[in-house]
Amino acid sequence: MHGQLFTSDFLRDGIRETSGWASAETEFGVFRAAVQKVFVEVQPDFALNEAQTEDEIILPVLKALGWTEHLRQATANSSGRADVPDFLLFASPQAKREALATRQLDRRYRRGALVVEAKRWLRPLDRGDATDHLDPGTPSSQMLRYLSRARAMQTRS
Repeated sequence: MHGQLFTSDFLRDGIRETSGWASAETEFGVFRAAVQKVFVEVQPDFALNEAQTEDEIILPVLKALGWTEHLRQATANSSGRADVPDFLLFASPQAKREALATRQLDRRYRRGALVVEAKRWLRPLDRGDATDHLDPGTPSSQMLRYLSRARAMQTRS
């Protein structure tokens, strides 16, 4: 183990005896139970649209992860509705308050921590869907565009 921070024995066994491991294991158990509850209630054959997917799956999972501060449909563009991710998440209530006080809506991204784009339940994310007249594009391209726009808003003075 020459030049490495931890020995293999510690990473395999010793770490389990630390207080950090015990608390993380407990926290993970709480998280896992919350997420399992979400997915037990959502059956694989459910036909949930995007809004229903947000309400039934996305929001409960975000809550289980500790993300409680968010804005829905926060525009990332100063005009039009071309760049409107489903959620802008904030690391704290203070960051959200500061974003809400910002008059230029697209500048709220300067206070945000994460962008979330939801799709209907079981929607493939890597290809378009020509049969879906409301969402025929490729979701992964849309997400990349949102991230690019949010990054531009973060760095713009």
